[in-house]
Amino acid sequence: MSVKTIGVMTGNSLDAADAVLTEFDNGKITDLAAHTLKYPSKITQSIICLRSELKACHGEIKRLENNAFFNQTVDAYTRLVAETVNALCSKSGTNKEDIAAIGLHGQTCDHFPPSIAGKEAPYTLQIADAALLADETDIPVIYDFRSDDIMNGGEGAPLAPVHNRHLCTSLKQKGVFPVAFCNAGNTGNITVVTQTDTGTESVTGWDVGPFNHFADMLTRLKAGTPCDTDGRYGKEGKINPDLLSELFDTVALTYENDNFYLKKPPKSSDPSWYKLDIEKVCSGYGFETALRTVEYLAAYAFMLTLDFIPESDQMPKAFLLFGGGWKNPLVRQDFQNLLNGKGFILKRHSAIFERIRSRFSVAPAVDFSDRFGYSGEYMEARIFADMAYCRIIGEPFSFPETTGCKSPTVAGIYVLPETGKKYRLTELLDRYKTADLIPNYWQKKYNRAAKGWQNGNR
Repeated sequence: MSVKTIGVMTGNSLDAADAVLTEFDNGKITDLAAHTLKYPSKITQSIICLRSELKACHGEIKRLENNAFFNQTVDAYTRLVAETVNALCSKSGTNKEDIAAIGLHGQTCDHFPPSIAGKEAPYTLQIADAALLADETDIPVIYDFRSDDIMNGGEGAPLAPVHNRHLCTSLKQKGVFPVAFCNAGNTGNITVVTQTDTGTESVTGWDVGPFNHFADMLTRLKAGTPCDTDGRYGKEGKINPDLLSELFDTVALTYENDNFYLKKPPKSSDPSWYKLDIEKVCSGYGFETALRTVEYLAAYAFMLTLDFIPESDQMPKAFLLFGGGWKNPLVRQDFQNLLNGKGFILKRHSAIFERIRSRFSVAPAVDFSDRFGYSGEYMEARIFADMAYCRIIGEPFSFPETTGCKSPTVAGIYVLPETGKKYRLTELLDRYKTADLIPNYWQKKYNRAAKGWQNGNR
C-alpha cells in the first residue's frame, strides 16, 4: 500500500530547512519532490541566543517555556518550516490530502545522551510547535522522535541506521553491498549495513564526533565566510602533527572526561559540548594550518571509527558520502587516502589503522550517495519521512544495536490540524491499529525527554 509523507530536517548548522516528499510502497522508497528554504539571519541568531540561554540554565527548559523570547523563536522557526512545506507542495503540484503526515524532527538545542552523561541523568532537547505546523500546512504532523528512545534507555541517536537499512533493499539489487553511509554535518555519523560471517544481516551505527563544526567556526571567525568552500583556505595550510594530537585528545570529551573518539558504541554527540579555543589555536599555529588540521581530524576520526565495526561483520565494499563536509575536496581526499594506506597517522594509532585496512577484502568504492541513487542533500530529511511512515505502521525505528535502547522502539507522537476534517493519517492509523501505540498527550513546544523527564518535570 502506497503512503506518502514529508520529512523535514533543520540541522545544527542553522542554515536551512530541508523538506522532501517521499513515497513508501511495499519496501520501495521514492523521493517525489524536495525543497529547501534558507534560514533568515534573524532566526539563526535567535536560535544561537536560545542555545546560550539554555546552556546558562543547564538545559532547564522549564525556566524558559513561558519566556516571550523562547515562544517568539519557536513560533518563527515553526512558521519557516511551514513555509518550506507549503512551497514544496505548491511547486510540485501535490494534493495535500494525499499526504499522510509531516515527519518533523524539530531544532535540536541540547543533547545529553547516556554515552556523554555518564552517571548524570540523560536527556535530549528539540524545539518546535507541532500543532502550529499542522494548522499552517493543513497536514497532520508526527514529531518528537528522539524521546521514546531516550526514555527506553537509548542514546536518542543515531536515527539514520534503520532508514539506511531500508535503502539497502534497492542497493543490494544494484550490487552495492555491504555498505557504509557516512554523514558529514556539524557532527559526523556512520551506519554500516552488512552481514556477519554466517550470513546474518547486521546493522550498526553511531556518531563519530565533530566534523564541520570546528572548520566552520574557524572560517566564520577568521575569514568571514560560513565554511571553507572547496578547501579554499585549508589548502593554504599544512597538517600539523602536534596540533592533530592535541585536538584528538581534547576537543570531544564526555561529561566524565573520556575521549569520545575512543568510546565504544552505542554513542551519540552534540556540538553543544565540543571544545576548541579558536584564538589560542590560531595564534599558535596560524589560521590556515589550524583549519587544515581540524579538516584532517574530521577524516582521520572517520577512518579510526571503522575499528568499531564488529569483528564478525564484513567490511563495507562501498562508502556512500553525504552531508556538506564531504563537499570539501581536501577532507574527501584525506578519507580516501587513509582508506588506501596513505596520509599521516599518529604513531599511537598506527596499529589500529593497520588493523582496519587489513580487514578489507577489496579496495572499497568511495563516492557521493547521489551516484548510488539517493540524494545526499535530502538524506537526513528523508529519515523523518521514513520515521513518520514507520510510526504509522507501528514499526520500530531504533534497536539495542543502533542506539543502545533496552528493546526495539517505535517513535513519535502525532497531532492533527484543528479543522475537524478527516485526514488520511487517521484512516491509516485505524487500518494499522496504531493510533494508541504511544499516547498523544504532549502539546508543549519542546520534546518529552527534555531535562527532568525522569522526575516528571515536564
